[in-house]
Amino acid sequence: MKEPHSISNVFDAALLRLDIVFSDYEKVCISLSGGKSSTVLLHLVATVAKAHGKKITVLFIDQEAQHTQTISHIQRLKQLYHEVIENFYWIALPLTTENNSTYDSRAWISWEDDVEWWRIPPADAITDQHLFPFYHYAMTESNFTSGFLHWLSSGKTLAFVMGTLSSEYAANDSQLTQKSYGVDNNEHFSISETNSQITMFYPLFDWQSQDVWLFNSLSKAPYNPLYDLMYRSGAPRSNMKIQEPFEQQTTEIFRCKADYPQQATFSRTSPGDNARKPSEGTWQSHATFLLNSMPQKMADQFRANIAQYLSWHRSRGFLTSIPDEEACATEEHDIVSWEKICTMILSNDYRSLALTASPSASEDALFCCSRKKSRRRRSSGNEAIFL
Repeated sequence: MKEPHSISNVFDAALLRLDIVFSDYEKVCISLSGGKSSTVLLHLVATVAKAHGKKITVLFIDQEAQHTQTISHIQRLKQLYHEVIENFYWIALPLTTENNSTYDSRAWISWEDDVEWWRIPPADAITDQHLFPFYHYAMTESNFTSGFLHWLSSGKTLAFVMGTLSSEYAANDSQLTQKSYGVDNNEHFSISETNSQITMFYPLFDWQSQDVWLFNSLSKAPYNPLYDLMYRSGAPRSNMKIQEPFEQQTTEIFRCKADYPQQATFSRTSPGDNARKPSEGTWQSHATFLLNSMPQKMADQFRANIAQYLSWHRSRGFLTSIPDEEACATEEHDIVSWEKICTMILSNDYRSLALTASPSASEDALFCCSRKKSRRRRSSGNEAIFL
């Protein structure tokens, strides 16, 4: 299996790879998450499917605690390509994935029995736990996907296409052994063979983040509006990645104030996602109380990070006074508020990753704290309020 020599760029290469997929396999299933790369892949897969006169299967695993923008985006894509989608499996079953938002529970079970859900699943979502013969309660997402593919293939050859980019692939330990097909080192068709019937394909393997955004710009195809919030908040396009509340947040992932569905019980979310202040008082007074009640060294670190955060906004003309409540997420920039500061503190976000201006990973924490504390003492106005 080789690609033609006519490949000139990653866009043409992806189309040619998908042409091979639709020519060689009886069934094609795409993994859709609502992120930038899986969305682009669906646009391309739908285009090639129409050219071949074939239909596709879409697998979307709804993790329950997801951004409302992502859910709306998935519904829009489902409607947009309904003519080429034979089956759209919107999975809303109890599945287990890693939970990095709390210390007391290292596993997140979506759509868990006997608990209050974050939101009600769509009417056409699959909620029947007896529908799939391979399913068992709270199985892992990876095991569900594997069982689903074997069930879907039914003895026919099945291509499972995923929108993994090369930059993301290096850190993805879940992928299987790769085989590369191509005519030179710049034209890879990376796949993972699971058995003789099922093959995993990565048509966007050699794409970079800028290729995705160039495609979006030229094609005017819909993408998840969460990325617009990230962009308006100052996040570089190369670092934009959608993560859910139970996933690990790192310095490389920009956290913006997105729209969440109604949040459920405290036991299923991080403390910061359910930040509450006393009935009497303000978020500002609550922030001061929280800082005064923690160890001095930790409080100094928080104060230094908060001062830098406020200074960053003030220097760009965003800050005249600090509102107490969190403002609307659709503003043209990240919104300062005492509520957001309290959320960061209650989340034990010691490095203040939830704030726009936070210490870089390369800086020593104590040195960073000392330097910022000194700088804060020389400042005036709002950023000196914690002194």
